[in-house]
Amino acid sequence: MSKPFDATLNALIDLRADDWAAFLADRAGVPPGPATAFDTDLSVTAQADKVFRIDGPEPALVHLEMESSGHLGMPADLMWYNDLLSRAAGLPVHSVLLLLRRKAHASDQTGVYQQRGAGGRLIHEFHYTVVRVWEEPVDRLLAGGVGLAPLALLTDEAERDLPAAFGRIERQLRPPAVSGKVTEELLSAAFVLGGLRYDEQRLTDLYRRLNMTLEDSTTYQWIVRKGLQEGRQQGLQQGREEGRQEGRQEGRQEGRQEGRQEGRSAEAQNVLLRQGTKKFGADPTAEPRLRAIADIDRLERITDRIFDATSWDDLLGTP
Repeated sequence: MSKPFDATLNALIDLRADDWAAFLADRAGVPPGPATAFDTDLSVTAQADKVFRIDGPEPALVHLEMESSGHLGMPADLMWYNDLLSRAAGLPVHSVLLLLRRKAHASDQTGVYQQRGAGGRLIHEFHYTVVRVWEEPVDRLLAGGVGLAPLALLTDEAERDLPAAFGRIERQLRPPAVSGKVTEELLSAAFVLGGLRYDEQRLTDLYRRLNMTLEDSTTYQWIVRKGLQEGRQQGLQQGREEGRQEGRQEGRQEGRQEGRQEGRSAEAQNVLLRQGTKKFGADPTAEPRLRAIADIDRLERITDRIFDATSWDDLLGTP
């Protein structure tokens, strides 16, 4: 996979590893059981995407490889990984190839890889599971747990009515069923992964809806309360000059307006910081520069360029 999608997917899996392990085990036909991450360091040059140990009635490893751009030869690589993992763990290994979009599909990804020798004699036959995300029903991914929910945006079903699909994902991720921080991370992942399928305008529309969702976050509410408190103080001071009642009302109104503006700016900055870090990497100067931008219109213009910008400097140089 190419950045930023690989980092986003790995972070998504780490966030809700149990959801992913259960989903993959079910698709690979492995009996359910407690799941733990398995060390994937096979050699200096070989490292699988994700591997889970499933300790059910028939303990096994489930090996996941994710692809967003197609190329021939992947089944042979899968067989190699599978063999190395089996030797390392002393357990059967079930490999799952997760294709994130049609572009990732190659003609040799059939679920069976055959290696033949002299005279066409079959030497090895390797079976693996192929999951084509675009063919998945939205309900099936949502039923797999909140960790799978961002993938639902990549389905054909979601594209036919994107606002409705996003609404279903939002409803599943709302607190208190999911903590506010996890909700923000999952919605952020959905926004990044959406770049695999949708154009900039559709993603911008989703981003604006995401901002409205984040208005329920504890960070946003804290900023609003802070603005209201400051506004009340301003209102009391002005009330001594122009009348206590009039000043209090005006202060509340100003505080509410300022608090909401600060809340929108802070949440936009938070989302941009996460997306920028995933795309360009960590930069100690990026956050203070981003926090210095309070103009919500400029923040929206910066957001519109997240997929086109080539670096932090390029992104934050947006006028």
